[in-house]
Amino acid sequence: MKKLIISASILLFGQVAFAQTCDPSDSTLMGSGSSNDVFYSLKKGVSTGNGTVKTVANNNWHLAFSVMPSAFPANPANGVSIRVNSQLGESAQAGTTGWRLVKLPGKNWSNWHNLDTTGMYAIPELLDSDSTWNLSAFTKGYTTADPFNFIWGSYNSTSHNVVGNSVFVLYNKTQSTYKKVFINQIVVDTLWQFTVSNIDNTDSNFVQIGKKSYPNRNFVYYDVVNNVIRDREPDNRTWDLVWTKYKGMLQLGPNKIPFPVTGVLHNNGVKVAQNEGKKCNEVWLANKTAVASDNISTIGYDWKTFNGASYDIADTFVYFINAKDTNTYKMTMVSYTGGPLSKTVFSFYKATLSIDDNKILGGLDVYPNPASGFITVKTDDVVELVNVYDVFGKNVASSNSATVNVSDLSAGVYMTIIKTEKGLFQQKFIKQ
Repeated sequence: MKKLIISASILLFGQVAFAQTCDPSDSTLMGSGSSNDVFYSLKKGVSTGNGTVKTVANNNWHLAFSVMPSAFPANPANGVSIRVNSQLGESAQAGTTGWRLVKLPGKNWSNWHNLDTTGMYAIPELLDSDSTWNLSAFTKGYTTADPFNFIWGSYNSTSHNVVGNSVFVLYNKTQSTYKKVFINQIVVDTLWQFTVSNIDNTDSNFVQIGKKSYPNRNFVYYDVVNNVIRDREPDNRTWDLVWTKYKGMLQLGPNKIPFPVTGVLHNNGVKVAQNEGKKCNEVWLANKTAVASDNISTIGYDWKTFNGASYDIADTFVYFINAKDTNTYKMTMVSYTGGPLSKTVFSFYKATLSIDDNKILGGLDVYPNPASGFITVKTDDVVELVNVYDVFGKNVASSNSATVNVSDLSAGVYMTIIKTEKGLFQQKFIKQ
């Protein structure tokens, strides 16, 4: 990995904040057919040159049960999510299918042993959200307007359990494998209880997963064929991104259809801004136009396009990632190779201001300077936004007006990036 070159002028917010490069910094390997998930830490990548935290097979599980807290009532869906490995056995070739999840209308535990699956193939496949971890195939249709109806079950305010009310079928038609699934309940947000069996009631398994048995995980995984619980994820405090396979929504004419893809999703607590239209060496924290998003597929899969022989990379997709370590990183994809490697090469480093020209409006000033409590931008123009950055390029304070509260900042030198109708301007100040 190439090292960042830091000069004394950086600490004084010179015109060029860092001598940075867009050359390759690191890579990930998913293996043949993208058969592995790769969990990646940007902090580890910067410090060691290899940010891979864990590489784990993605073809040995079917269902993923959230072991995150439900956070009633603020975020109840967070702890009831059940995701499905809809990429398992999937192929982009026409006529081949992988695993599918459907919900049988009107079926519940009372008719569990005598299910009528007539018309099952016509039922639309249920898919996980590719924008958030807590909306899943099993909770498809959940809405905050009815916050305690989680589709597979409902919250009981007396027992404080989420009690199941629906029967699902998970099947692979090409393998002639059909499993019915009933989520019995979550006991007081601590214990999953569910039942999985063949359609004919053979190989029936009642499974329990204790959330507290898997601290610092997002999900725990279950293999419905071999009846195995799998602890696949690394500590969720240690990774920012995961290279994985999932079903994305592909625009086909006026419609979007689910399509198997290989891409990058980000962890809870991480935000990503995808800046488009400028190359890596043309966009910086100071002039990016993208807004950081919680959408877990902001990076996604569309940074690469297969041309029939190899992959073309969208070199004007630049990502600014607010990572787990609270730093902001700038990432650009360099290359992707499929086949036996499924290798992604990328450039990344801690993001900095890096304004090429130190534009200052006539009469623009920041006062008082030095400051202890508040700073105010003095200008004849309307101030739309003020961001305050430390010497490492981390955004430490913001305001939509000309006045910013900096009382909580440590003593030192800071840079303000001021947005007016005339553009972006910078001014430094000293915090006492």
